[in-house]
Amino acid sequence: MPKSVGQKAKILYLMRILLTQTDDKHMLTTNELISMLGDYGISVERKTIYDDIETLRQFGLDIENEKSKTFGYYVASRDFELPELKILADLSLVGFFS
Repeated sequence: MPKSVGQKAKILYLMRILLTQTDDKHMLTTNELISMLGDYGISVERKTIYDDIETLRQFGLDIENEKSKTFGYYVASRDFELPELKILADLSLVGFFS
């Protein structure tokens, strides 16, 4: 049984946050990730974030970390980058109207 509400979905929310809110120019710190999970009603400790990020890496998500003034995480690559998605969308519209 999960320790508190939302714990089973925690790693899924973490993956969603990383995919939608990060890239190589926009990292999130551990504290920011904890806060964003809190917005979903999920309380989490720092060590759990580290463990969950490692699990997501093992799952195949390309999560990088960088230490500058702060230590942050970001998704380095995705299945499709934004320009690729725009091309695919344009191609589907051309096919739709042909």
